[in-house]
Amino acid sequence: MPFALENITFRKLSVNDYYSFLDLIRDFRDTNFTKDIFIDTLHKNMLNSDIYVAEYNNTLIATGTIIYETKFIFNICTLAHIEDICVKKEYRQMGLGKYIVSKLVDVAKQNKCYKVTLDCADNNVAFYEKCNFEKRGNQMTVFFG
Repeated sequence: MPFALENITFRKLSVNDYYSFLDLIRDFRDTNFTKDIFIDTLHKNMLNSDIYVAEYNNTLIATGTIIYETKFIFNICTLAHIEDICVKKEYRQMGLGKYIVSKLVDVAKQNKCYKVTLDCADNNVAFYEKCNFEKRGNQMTVFFG
């Protein structure tokens, strides 16, 4: 079956995805954690976020996270943050990044979020503009350690 976006399964990450997920995110950054830590962290993350994956031929080929924040200042409305967009190297430049971002935006709409935000490096601004995001404001960061 040739690669096509319509052959992708978009779903939430599950505890059974440890090996395939670890392989996927290692394409983005060298990382290592045990299956027990993966399961524990996934359960903790499920309290206020959802990690989604794109699966093709029983292999995870892309992922993205949506984090929910309920805002007192906006009359108890929910804001969604998109984080950790990652596509396996051999599937880049095929529309998967845009596909994942679009799906996460749809999830935010379904969950009645009033807006979706994300932070990105300067070299990724053009990509996110193609995904209908607009550059607004500045991100400020303090790193520890």
